[in-house]
Amino acid sequence: MSPPPRITREDVATGWRDALALWDVRVQLSPPEPHVAFHPDESHAQEPLAYIDLVKRQVFVNFKLLEAMEATGSLTAVLAHEIGHHARFPHTLGWDAELRVQEQRLVPGLKQSLTNLFYDLQVNEVVGRTHAAALCAVYRGFQRVQGGEVSPLFFFYLAIYEELWGLPPGELVPAAQLEAMEQRYPGVRAEARMFAQTFYALPTGKLQFLYFCATFIRYIEQPADLEFSLPLGGDVSVPDVDDLDAAIHGSSRWDDALEEAEGRGWLEPLSTRAKEKDALDTIHRVTEHLPGKQGGTLRRALVAKHYRRLVDRHILKLPTAPSQPEPYLRTTPQAWEYGDDPSSIDWTLTVLSQGHLAAVSPLRRELEADLPPPSELGAPSVEIYLDTSGSMPNPELSLNAMTLAAQVLSASALRKKATVRGIVYSHGNPQVSPWMYDEETARDFLLSYIGGGTRFPFDVMDALSRERPDALRIIISDSDFLMNVTAEKPLAPVLESIRRSRLVVAILAVPDELRARQALAPLLRERRFRLVVVRWPSDFAKAAADLAQALLEN
Repeated sequence: MSPPPRITREDVATGWRDALALWDVRVQLSPPEPHVAFHPDESHAQEPLAYIDLVKRQVFVNFKLLEAMEATGSLTAVLAHEIGHHARFPHTLGWDAELRVQEQRLVPGLKQSLTNLFYDLQVNEVVGRTHAAALCAVYRGFQRVQGGEVSPLFFFYLAIYEELWGLPPGELVPAAQLEAMEQRYPGVRAEARMFAQTFYALPTGKLQFLYFCATFIRYIEQPADLEFSLPLGGDVSVPDVDDLDAAIHGSSRWDDALEEAEGRGWLEPLSTRAKEKDALDTIHRVTEHLPGKQGGTLRRALVAKHYRRLVDRHILKLPTAPSQPEPYLRTTPQAWEYGDDPSSIDWTLTVLSQGHLAAVSPLRRELEADLPPPSELGAPSVEIYLDTSGSMPNPELSLNAMTLAAQVLSASALRKKATVRGIVYSHGNPQVSPWMYDEETARDFLLSYIGGGTRFPFDVMDALSRERPDALRIIISDSDFLMNVTAEKPLAPVLESIRRSRLVVAILAVPDELRARQALAPLLRERRFRLVVVRWPSDFAKAAADLAQALLEN
């Protein structure tokens, strides 16, 4: 057998031009360059065939793998496939994020996402109208390079293309597996034909994806163990944290499509399907299989965004300054620039000052900054002592009311330009943060969780009260704090810590306020100690917001 022909620069230029013409789009991408192996010591069969680096906006092609597949004549089809991903399927990573969220709801615990398979079915239908033979050469070459039997999932996937392009059975799928697959999955060929006739006729991408998942799940025996490779796979970027966050909290947009899928008989009724407990459960499902889960980096970021949404519900928004200052306030004229609020233009001032040039050079008035009076005190430093014992859940897996209260207090303080320090404790060595100046850092730290028993770190509070005596100290706990105070002997250092502080406030979830006041009687006799009792953990966030309003806004 003669070796496959080498791909020349002229071949690449011609293939790139023809691929762009197939989609009839203008893309801001550089012409293809040779792929540099990610893992030089491994077989090139494990490397991607082609992909787009969105950071460099560069197309890369694994020419060595294409030659090994004996599919050099398929270069135009491969490039058209990559342009199809960029231009239409999925086109945006926000759409890809939505599909990944729904996928984990329909196939819980799926280890490897099926979205690349879904997009390939869409792209190849368009490319295959004129380059079906070239795509077939890629899939045959891929099987030849990989060797061995194909998985049921990939078998069904190839059978769809045979039906779509009018090929006889065994043209793409291994002929030796036809009989065995029919016995293992009765009607597999008929189902592939039905899929090809139904999938491309559906009116929306949402219905297509729901039908796709409902059909392909039959060929996934163990979703948690699913791993597969495709000749044209691995060429769609993973959505970032903002895309996934928007998809998780915007899933209600799929309600109509899910209802229609149920009506068509693709999905089980909602009452029998696995439901998410809340957004945190959805986050866990979506991030369980993604790269970067080591250390929970992506999940931690999504959880932080979720808690920020909850915090913002409890913190009052400050009113924005009016665009037109009151006439009696001191102002200075400033040139109005393109992009400024048009309603801020002072036309009277402009006409008097600019004369005939008023229309092309408008002016706006800007308030002069008032110096704060010397007697006005700034927002105090705030220390938050957060109980993370085993009586409350891990905030990354389930909503933790105490953690949310701490987040509300820290955000309120930081938005008033205060500094915040967090002390996360349970039993043993507490976690103490440095002074924090931004919400993101504080939010991430206050998501820490220890678990176990409860022992309040009175020694830490004593040391920190000596370091910064005028700080506002807030304790968030439950009835365990009462036992800690009762067991603490002697109480003199605790009382001294309170006296050194600007104020110490304990927000406790206890069923009996009278019992709490009796247990905390020595502390309550101090004029700088306050007790806030909540009856239910769900009241923590509102109590924290009210406390922040009272202590920081007034």
